[in-house]
Amino acid sequence: MKDNTDIKPIYLTSSQRTTLIVYILMTTKYREDEIKTWHELTAAINNDGTPKYIHAEGNAKFWEKMHEDLDVIIKTIEGES
Repeated sequence: MKDNTDIKPIYLTSSQRTTLIVYILMTTKYREDEIKTWHELTAAINNDGTPKYIHAEGNAKFWEKMHEDLDVIIKTIEGES
């Protein structure tokens, strides 16, 4: 998604809608685990004080945003927003 002003309607059958919602819900734990793991890896430091995993912070932010976006998508699909 570019931003909230770039809205493009999509049309799903009831079955497709249900499948999408179920898939997003079924992958919730995976996303939560990714967020937790990347936050833990952010704290890992080399002996010289530099981050052991230089992209860990960015990856944690990516997964947090993805998790939030998918929550909004489910609410939109279910007509709650």
